[in-house]
Amino acid sequence: MSYKKPEVRGLGHHLKAARHMTIGTMRRDGWVISTRCPRCHLDCWVDLNTLVRLNSSELRLWNRTARCRRYSCSGRMIFLATPPGEVLGAFWALQDDPDRPRAPGGTDQAA
Repeated sequence: MSYKKPEVRGLGHHLKAARHMTIGTMRRDGWVISTRCPRCHLDCWVDLNTLVRLNSSELRLWNRTARCRRYSCSGRMIFLATPPGEVLGAFWALQDDPDRPRAPGGTDQAA
């Protein structure tokens, strides 16, 4: 079995793996991260180097939100990502689908 560079792996691979990826791995592989507030539609770029310095390289962005940066907006920003090798500007949400059925007990089981 041979190694495939992250930029030549398929989109399906990246979207399956994103749930378990840390920001250190995303930074190494060349992911582009953005945030969007669903309430006021503010878009912001995320600097992964800054996130690693402020938190740790083991932080996972899946299902995380952040406070909106716009003054007087009480919304929560969701993280969006572009995997390496994909068209820049096409972002996928780093969160579970709200319509997806949950495992019993309210916790997701890894499939």
